[in-house]
Amino acid sequence: MSRDKDVMLELLDGLSLPHRCISRAQSGGVRSFLELLLREWRVFLCVLQFKPDVLFSAHSIATTHIGWLLRIPRLVHEDTEFGTLQQKLYIPFASKIITSTAYYLDWGKRHTRIPSLEPLAYLHPNYFKPDTSRLKPYGLSVKTRYAVVRLVAWQAMHDRGLEGMDTVKLKEVIALLNSMGYKNVVLSSEIELDIKLSDKVIQPDPQDLHHMLAYASICLSESITVAGEAAVLGIPTLLVNPLRAGHSLELEKYGLIERHHELKNALMRAAELASDETAIGRWTAARTRLLQEKSDMTQAFTDIILDSINARLQK
Repeated sequence: MSRDKDVMLELLDGLSLPHRCISRAQSGGVRSFLELLLREWRVFLCVLQFKPDVLFSAHSIATTHIGWLLRIPRLVHEDTEFGTLQQKLYIPFASKIITSTAYYLDWGKRHTRIPSLEPLAYLHPNYFKPDTSRLKPYGLSVKTRYAVVRLVAWQAMHDRGLEGMDTVKLKEVIALLNSMGYKNVVLSSEIELDIKLSDKVIQPDPQDLHHMLAYASICLSESITVAGEAAVLGIPTLLVNPLRAGHSLELEKYGLIERHHELKNALMRAAELASDETAIGRWTAARTRLLQEKSDMTQAFTDIILDSINARLQK
C-alpha cells in the first residue's frame, strides 16, 4: 500500500515496484482527518483481500488500527521522536515498535532497537552504488563543484510554528552559493516554486537525487531526512532545522551533520567549507567509521519480519 505524498508514487513507479495508492496527503486539520478515515477504510479492504501474516509500516496510524482490529501482528518502524500526536494515535495499537539505537524515547517491552540509522536502510553500500552516468543529463560530472539544497513544506503536524526559506531568501541563497564557488545548485523541494530560477539551478528527477547527493560538494537542507542521506554518503552536510531527531543527533556525533538553527549561520559555515580542501576527506573518514560501527538496517528489518511470521505460523 502507498500514499500520494511528495514524490512517493513517482519513486515507486520508477523502481517498477507494484503498489496500491490508498489516499493522497492533505493539509489542514479537517482535510487530514477525512483523509485518515479514507485510509483506514481502504487499508481494511486491502488487508481483507491480501490476508497478510504480518503488517509492517513506518508509523502508520491506519495500518496499526486495522491490524489490531483483525488481530494481525503490527510491526511499526518509528524514527520521529517529536511526532507526538501521531504516536498517541498508533503506539497503543502496535505489537512492536522498531527504532534505531539512536532513537531517544523508550516505548517499553514492545520496543526493539537496531544498531543502525534510517538512511542506511537504503543507502548502505549493500544496496546503493552511486552512478556517475546519472549526472551527465544535468551537465554535471564528478569534477563539478555543486551544492544540493533541500526545502521542505513545513506542513507536517510536528512542523507547526516553523518556517523555512521563502522565494526571496531562496534566490539569495542560490546567489551566495554560486559566489562561494559552487558552480551549480541542485534544488529539491517539497513545494512547487512559482519563481524563475537561475540557469545554474538544477531541479533533478527524484530518481537521480541520491546519485547527485553522492557526488555533491555540500548539502544545505531543511529536511532532516535528506540531511541524513547526504551525511551517510559522506557529504559535508548543514541541517537548518530546530527539531531534534535521534538519528540526526547521532550523525552530529560522528561529525557528519552540522545543525544550525538559523540560515545565516549555515551560510557562513558553507563559505568556510567552500575553501576547506580537507572537508571531503574528513567526512569520508567519518563515513567509513559509521559503516564499520553500524549494521545493515534492511537486513535487521527482514529478520524481525520473518521472525514475526514464523511465530504466528507456529501458533
